[in-house]
Amino acid sequence: MQITVIDVGQMSSHATKNGRSYQSMEVTYKNDSGQVQSKKLMSFSNPDVFKQAKEWQKGDTVDVNTQKDDNGYWQWISIGADAIAQATSTSSNAKPTTRVTGSNYETKEERAQRQVMIVRQSSISSAITALTAEGKRPSVADILGMAKEFENFVMDNNSANSVADMEDDIPL
Repeated sequence: MQITVIDVGQMSSHATKNGRSYQSMEVTYKNDSGQVQSKKLMSFSNPDVFKQAKEWQKGDTVDVNTQKDDNGYWQWISIGADAIAQATSTSSNAKPTTRVTGSNYETKEERAQRQVMIVRQSSISSAITALTAEGKRPSVADILGMAKEFENFVMDNNSANSVADMEDDIPL
């Protein structure tokens, strides 16, 4: 996998229960598909990769060989033959790009759908609390019925309490 280094964090020293010490650092990078990710490296897990990573700078392009461990996590096992290929330098008048290509943000419709799900979940929780306060064990139909009433009220569906429905109480 080829990565582009964004940042190499400060090394931290740690002590284990048996008195041994080790170092760790976090590498933030862009992967092959342009996604920003980070990897915590430990000095004991793969010393060669750890030593080379200490020297990396922002913009370096590195070929990392990975392998899945017994727990199902991807580990950096070695650095490829072209250990570090320096990123192409930009001319002095070029501005670095900060534009994000692609979007991971929800669309307007997805946000609205998520909001409805949050209101429904909250309404079910409130209905359970209200119905169990009476000391009985409510049925699922009772819970969902009350939750639907709460949802309709919050979402202002079929509101009977609109201003147009109110009786005129101001004398002329």
